[in-house]
Amino acid sequence: MSTELETIANLFKSLHNELTSIIHDLSDEELDWVPIEGPTNSIGVLITHLIGAESFRIHQMAGGIDINRDRDSEFLGNPKNNSELISEISRVGTRTAEVLGCLSQTDLDIVRPSVRSYEDAETIRWHILHAIEHFGRHLGHLELTRQLYAERSRG
Repeated sequence: MSTELETIANLFKSLHNELTSIIHDLSDEELDWVPIEGPTNSIGVLITHLIGAESFRIHQMAGGIDINRDRDSEFLGNPKNNSELISEISRVGTRTAEVLGCLSQTDLDIVRPSVRSYEDAETIRWHILHAIEHFGRHLGHLELTRQLYAERSRG
């Protein structure tokens, strides 16, 4: 595995650890709480979406594994509890490490055709970097939602 791919694999491991640390002690109520009805998502929904997005970008677009993603269903609610979400994070993380471990430095420049109507064909490297950027955005949402819930509970 190239240094770049090792760095990426380690970054995903760190991101998965961060997700797990955010939710490890949350109750079902905390996982399902929505700060503002309508325009925001619960922590459980955000985690489900992050797992789906990572699987799409890394497993499918980088690894060529059809995951049969139903993106819209990721936002319907969170039927999973804390331990189920943590297991899912671990399962996806293991598969991500496997996919990244099978890629070569040259593979990162392969262009994958679009599977979505609003997306252009992009390199595998772009899909990986986009997944990391997406994590960053939603980790901020997760932290803020957790803080808002804690503040609500105090008030």
